[in-house]
Amino acid sequence: MKKLILLLTFIGILISCEEENQSEIVDIHVNHYKNTAVGLSPQFTLLIQEGAILNTDTWHNFYSSIEGFTYEPGYIYALSVKKETIQNPLQDTNSFKYSLQKILSKEKVSEDVSFDLTLKLEGDNFVNTSSSDFLILDAITIDCENLCQELENKLQTENNVFGTFKHIDENNLQLISLN
Repeated sequence: MKKLILLLTFIGILISCEEENQSEIVDIHVNHYKNTAVGLSPQFTLLIQEGAILNTDTWHNFYSSIEGFTYEPGYIYALSVKKETIQNPLQDTNSFKYSLQKILSKEKVSEDVSFDLTLKLEGDNFVNTSSSDFLILDAITIDCENLCQELENKLQTENNVFGTFKHIDENNLQLISLN
């Protein structure tokens, strides 16, 4: 009987260790721009594809980080990452840890490529207008050219504001239209 109890205890320990260390190598794609989103607060998220949605038009907000990966806007990445299950994650945190294994490809997008960003969602404003510049989450400058007054008016009067942009450089986007 003691041997059976010891054997069952040993098996239980092995199973629990195996559960804690569940991981797999997966391929993901990272889009050429970060998205605005609301998690615990307004923030930027990577846009990723994983699994069945790889190579589709569908992208999901990624509220975590990829250990060892340095993102550069204007490029679409194909990555091989280690995806580890986190046992008992903190409330409102990711249940997976991602670690870069290899950059499979890094493709620069054309300068003509445009993309949409949410600038205000259900009253959560992602744009700081307190200075002479328009800043998305105090990090990315908006070059709004002839749309500055319209942008300011929409941010003050509308509950939801969306813009279409093009890349200028790492810290600057050109606003080409408001939706």
